[in-house]
Amino acid sequence: MAESQRVYLDDIYASEECQGSVFRAVVMMAHEARFINNQSKQGYIQLTQKPTTIAMNRFKEHKLKMVEKGTNDITADVVKAAAAEVAPSAEVIAEASESAADAF
Repeated sequence: MAESQRVYLDDIYASEECQGSVFRAVVMMAHEARFINNQSKQGYIQLTQKPTTIAMNRFKEHKLKMVEKGTNDITADVVKAAAAEVAPSAEVIAEASESAADAF
């Protein structure tokens, strides 16, 4: 394996983006490799190296960032609102139970 295809612990510990966490570094590189692979499969890019190699090189060049979901992320609010719309209320459930009991 060529020397340029390695990510050393020193690279990870020095990275502000992954905060010195090996797990975060691996997750960052894995997400980037998946993205590159998907772009290649869809025909947007032509690969000259393996997606993992490209992702590792981008990590070492400090081109990868990790975005964490915060409390102001609207996704959770949208999911809760959609679930509230779909979930039947207690009144609807009680009416359905009464009508089912009346059927027998």
